[in-house]
Amino acid sequence: MNVTLYSKEKDCAPCVEAKRFLSANQIPYIEKDVADRDNLMELVKQYRLMTVPVLVVDDNKPVVGFNQSDYKTALGLT
Repeated sequence: MNVTLYSKEKDCAPCVEAKRFLSANQIPYIEKDVADRDNLMELVKQYRLMTVPVLVVDDNKPVVGFNQSDYKTALGLT
């Protein structure tokens, strides 16, 4: 399973919660900070989104924001 989390390091409480959730469930993931312009442009071009956090599992439909139930479903934890 390939898990990518688009987030930002500063001023994003939902991003912190998303990272905590993934760590607590021992889910390895790649974090892409949108403060890096290349990561932001990838998020915009590939998913047409400009908000974080965004969770992408195996190139499936992205999960926007942080909702524990949605993350569990996307990650197959339910």
